Amino acid sequence: MYGQSSPHRRSRTGLWLAAFTIASLLMLLASSTQPALTLQQVTTRALDPVRQALTGIGSGVAGLFGTIGEIDRLRTENADLRVALAGAEQRIAELAEAARENEELRQLLGITEALDMELLPVRITSRDPSNFVSEVGIDAGTDDGVRIGMPVVANAEGAGALAGTVVSVTEDTARVRFIVDTRSSVIALDQASRALGDIRGQAGGQLVMSNVPVTEAVEPGDTIVSAGLALGEEASRYPGGLLIGTVQAVEEDANALTQTAFVRPAFDVAAADRLLIVLDFTQG
Repeated sequence: MYGQSSPHRRSRTGLWLAAFTIASLLMLLASSTQPALTLQQVTTRALDPVRQALTGIGSGVAGLFGTIGEIDRLRTENADLRVALAGAEQRIAELAEAARENEELRQLLGITEALDMELLPVRITSRDPSNFVSEVGIDAGTDDGVRIGMPVVANAEGAGALAGTVVSVTEDTARVRFIVDTRSSVIALDQASRALGDIRGQAGGQLVMSNVPVTEAVEPGDTIVSAGLALGEEASRYPGGLLIGTVQAVEEDANALTQTAFVRPAFDVAAADRLLIVLDFTQG
């Protein structure tokens, strides 16, 4: 009807009114009159919280990205430090191993010079994993003069200790059975009492000296060495005077005629890396 305005016309009128209002405010804000200045101050105060909030958000975002960057930098630095530390630890381990090997070689050289024997230095290349077998492989064989039955000497803190004997051999390798093996047997001598006995290996890497007359004064702490003797008329395979171990305890046997001494080996079988093969010796 003619008396009613259409919604479209009212909407257009509202837009014109809003545009006029905004234009008036902009002109007023741009003006330097007192009312305009007052309106500007009121508007600034009203928008201050918004501006401060936006400034705070911007600072927070900047701080967040800065923190993330610092974390990444620290992670990279920590990774570099871990690599450097691992390298230093490896170097220290290598130097310690080189020092240990140098000391072992020096002691073996001293043993070679001290003993009146022809000795061949060898390196242990393999070990038997069984707890009941005490044998090792070495890096020398018949091409180096090694033969079955030859005695073997080990380093016992700078002194020559009887380690065992060669039990098998190839051209460039051999196998050594230690005296702590249960199949090993050596005629031994107590240096203090001069008592003789049969040293045999025991499970667990220990030694026992059996068939010692009960009349002999074998005491804990006595040093046991190879006697350089053999049962019967057969010559001993072992040189005399080589360290075997130290008496830890002594027990009288049930027959009341003999006693048994429990002996700690002079050298550490598990720690040995090098040995000396006795190619030739003169029994004194």
